[in-house]
Amino acid sequence: MASITFWNRIEPSPRSDKLERHLAAQVRDPMWFLTRQWQFGEFLGEDAASPAWIEMQGHTSPFTGWFAAGEPVQPFDNAAPLEELVQTEGLTPDWSTAVELGQYFEGLLLAAGLPQELIDAFRAAYRVPPASEVPASIRDPELRRFLTVCAGRATDGLALLEAARAAAPNLPADPVLPGTVDPDTVLDLLAEFVAWVTATFGDVSRQDSPGWRADRLEYRARVTALSPDGQPITLEASPGLDGAFDWFSFDQLRAFTLDDDRIRPAAGEVREFGRSVLPARVTFPGMPNKRWWHFEDGRRDVGELRASRLELGKLVVLDFMLVHGNDWYVVPFAQDVGSLCRIDTLLVHDVFGDLTLVRRADMKRKPSDPEVPWSMFSTEVQGGGRTDYFVLAPSAVGVALEGEPMEEVRFMRDEMANMAWAIESVTESGIGTRWPGHERADQLGSEPRESVPAADDAPPLQYFLQTRVPEHWIPLIPRQIDAARRAIALERGAALRAPQGGQPAVPIRPLGRVLNPSGAEYNPRYVIAEEEIPRAGREVRRRIERCRWMDGSTHIWVARSSRPGGGEGRSGLRFDLALEARKRAPP
Repeated sequence: MASITFWNRIEPSPRSDKLERHLAAQVRDPMWFLTRQWQFGEFLGEDAASPAWIEMQGHTSPFTGWFAAGEPVQPFDNAAPLEELVQTEGLTPDWSTAVELGQYFEGLLLAAGLPQELIDAFRAAYRVPPASEVPASIRDPELRRFLTVCAGRATDGLALLEAARAAAPNLPADPVLPGTVDPDTVLDLLAEFVAWVTATFGDVSRQDSPGWRADRLEYRARVTALSPDGQPITLEASPGLDGAFDWFSFDQLRAFTLDDDRIRPAAGEVREFGRSVLPARVTFPGMPNKRWWHFEDGRRDVGELRASRLELGKLVVLDFMLVHGNDWYVVPFAQDVGSLCRIDTLLVHDVFGDLTLVRRADMKRKPSDPEVPWSMFSTEVQGGGRTDYFVLAPSAVGVALEGEPMEEVRFMRDEMANMAWAIESVTESGIGTRWPGHERADQLGSEPRESVPAADDAPPLQYFLQTRVPEHWIPLIPRQIDAARRAIALERGAALRAPQGGQPAVPIRPLGRVLNPSGAEYNPRYVIAEEEIPRAGREVRRRIERCRWMDGSTHIWVARSSRPGGGEGRSGLRFDLALEARKRAPP
């Protein structure tokens, strides 16, 4: 049967369009606050006061110099980040740079009103060769096209630069100047040319940074400084995987150590300071707010943070956020970059007028305590112990811009072949661009030999002394270095390129700079410590870095980074094989 449904609705009739009074959440009964405090156990808490202001005193001392192993001490004046000083290496010479330098010098000759005859003489003396005269192993497609255009039409500026520096302060032997040209004018232009190249490109060579240890695939340097007590000290600097120097990269040597005791770094000055600052509460996204009627930041969902009994890290974070977060304060403090700082006194003035002396976290509460408490930001002393100062390194951490790797080498263990491999995934081409290793292997025809079709009348079986590996795979062969301890190292070897056109087999050498270190101790044998290439592998990259320093100056340098690799691999290298011949397909 039909029904009728009806209801009543209450509609408010606001007398004002303002909401301030309602959002204030007013409470009419003050007893509610007391019962709420009792409910949360606030009456059982300590009668503690909040800090009003902090008074601190301490000492700061500067970095005074830096040096690499076997190198003299260089004074440090905070004019550049430590990464640039330690990591800077020569710009890799290539044909693009050579032509650019040659064009700049030809421009100087034209601006000076010198005849075209002189420019042609320099082009003939320092000529850019055609692509056919460049070795096939480094003749990438881009270089081939580049030399097709520039050969015979430009001056090799790198060869001219080397000749000008070797002959200074005289003219180089080549070319012979025409009789109408003033030698002093050409000499002045060469000096201007050399000065411009030095100011613009720096060192153009394959010389590695003195801080690079090729046997360890990492940077190592030392820094001299004054301790806050005024004593000279030496810090061992070991950067992280990305090559950056942070506060934890430094360890103090037990004694002031220099490679040459006759050299002393620049003098520094220890400064004493006293400051009074206002503390601020510790805050972070998602932290419960200290006020009852404030809403927390919604960027972190604390309720979804679930931790098991074994996840101590999450449990500590939860305990700090929900229980102790409002008991911690941050004290603002500014320290000069490139300095050491020790806080001698930290005195807290609270709102009740009481004073509290904050002691160091790593100080024993009693002399009879067996262990020293743990401390995070202290500097370790090699051989055991800790210092009482904090190191703020002159580092470009977090501010440097990194370019795309110009060179990338992956170190990999191959248990089946009982060796390791250094794979040049990316190297610099003949004009300074990226040249992938697989393209290099395809160009040079280094496919496995068993994949090459045999002749129609060939025997059914083909014998191979060994299989091929790609052109950019460089073998690292185990070599015993200590018979008593059975210690081995990995020595750079070379595979043989297959004979072509009646020519004998030649060894395949690496093209990049990582596997061709410039130090005399690595030539002709380059040995890498075996523990530096674990089962996880290793990856080394060369890249350009750029940053703005404190004085607004721009700094550009080439740095290397070393990080874990992608694990073990297999090259497919096999020896002494008799394989079924693969006949050519019928036409």
